[in-house]
Amino acid sequence: MRRSLRTVVCLASLSLALGITACSRVKASSHVAFMGDSLTEMWTLPRVNLGKYGQTTTQMLKRFPTDIANKNLRSVIILGGTNDVLLGIDPETIISNLSSMAAIARSRGIEPVLCEIPPIYARQGTLAPQVAELNRRIATLAASENLRLVDFYDPLHGHPAYFSDGIHLRSRGYLVMDWTLEHKVSLFER
Repeated sequence: MRRSLRTVVCLASLSLALGITACSRVKASSHVAFMGDSLTEMWTLPRVNLGKYGQTTTQMLKRFPTDIANKNLRSVIILGGTNDVLLGIDPETIISNLSSMAAIARSRGIEPVLCEIPPIYARQGTLAPQVAELNRRIATLAASENLRLVDFYDPLHGHPAYFSDGIHLRSRGYLVMDWTLEHKVSLFER
């Protein structure tokens, strides 16, 4: 009993220290879908979770039209590119795929929200230049297409302890992502 109370107090303190007011057990609205790879699949916030382990943006794009169909969505959070960077895929291909997903969403009356990918600490951080370049291009795409952009890189940068293996996030990393996203997108029914 004392141990579980201490755990609750520690988690509440961590949440307050990080400036997080929402609990990760809360689910986003069923009108908000989350498209991505394993970072999305492992995230507890999405009620409509379209994350698939190991997928590149090419694979995401292939299933995107059917995955978002007939779901009565108002927006789709698109977080993709981590596996592309790990596989050395050309950033132009990644941006083209993200742009196509955004166009498909818009054509169906769904607001696409692009996301910069988190840091990749695996491989001794040697992929930092590729991550920075991809995120720069994602930000440029969002600006040119007048799309909302969520920066997951900056709040997670410098916090390798938020990652379990240098790629995938621990609970505290997802709490940071929850907080970051909630400040950009209305995730809950109002």
